[in-house]
Amino acid sequence: MSAAPPEPDPPEGSGHRAGFVALVGLPGAGKSTLLNRLVGAQLAAVHRKPQTTRRRILGVARRPGLELILLDTPGIHRPRSGLGRAMMRAVSQSLGGADAALAVVDGMRPPSDRDGDLLRRLEGFSGPRVIGINKTDAAPAARLEELEGFYRERDLGPVVLLSARTGANVNGPDDSLDPGQEDCGPGSGRKSSLIGTLAERLPYSPPLYPDGQITDLPEAFFASEIVRERLLEHLHQEVPHAAAVRIESYDDSEPLVRIAASLLLDRDSQKGIVIGRGGRMLKRIGTEARGRIEKRLGRRVFLDLQVKVRQKWRDNPGILRDLGL
Repeated sequence: MSAAPPEPDPPEGSGHRAGFVALVGLPGAGKSTLLNRLVGAQLAAVHRKPQTTRRRILGVARRPGLELILLDTPGIHRPRSGLGRAMMRAVSQSLGGADAALAVVDGMRPPSDRDGDLLRRLEGFSGPRVIGINKTDAAPAARLEELEGFYRERDLGPVVLLSARTGANVNGPDDSLDPGQEDCGPGSGRKSSLIGTLAERLPYSPPLYPDGQITDLPEAFFASEIVRERLLEHLHQEVPHAAAVRIESYDDSEPLVRIAASLLLDRDSQKGIVIGRGGRMLKRIGTEARGRIEKRLGRRVFLDLQVKVRQKWRDNPGILRDLGL
């Protein structure tokens, strides 16, 4: 791998680093799990179904001497709808504003033609790049070795093996910067931590976000994601990906938080599935979502869910705009 140009010395009296890191990868690679792990909070919805993330989610992760501003992005795919195109714009915009790119790779899946879309995104990014091969807690050693060789051959940046689920090799020793653990190559016996590898590629800068702030998104967004996560959990086949959650009102001015949300579907035939016999499925989704929102807010919540059919909503610019896409 070609040597990086020497980095200028930090400003006198300050060795703090801060910068934006775009998390990119194919659907199901574990980007959102990694975001939540690094930030230490549940910001992004996580589910076994692919394409759970639909828009850019910002999360601020802090370590001694470091502020990582992480941009979680939708899984890279070839879009077939306005929704898909909006998701891919979120990837492009996140990369366009990032100081570094972190490609999260599914350690369970062998290299394939699908990796070409990710490789093209990385090759078009002018800043530092890091490859994070995820799921080391579950992937066979031979598969991890295959993926490591595949990405090292392409010389896109250092390769780090990690587990977002368990936290293995995500942080350096003592959760601090680890400049001595630079990428050392296969067989070296040394592991480069993800935090240390990313930190070395960010500019010297004071913190960019106020202490204590971990995202720029409102609580109404997280309420919608919790409801959608319950939809993903209980509904199967095409329905979850044909559904969206739109917050119609969010009032937290009183001790009881009042939330009204619409579950948008694109076909009449899906409505009965979401509502369920005697309304049981909708009630189950609402009850579980309300409990999770209350836990997040530490307050009582009244959640009103309505099911609405909006044909071809995934190609409706107005609805996509309402959804923040």
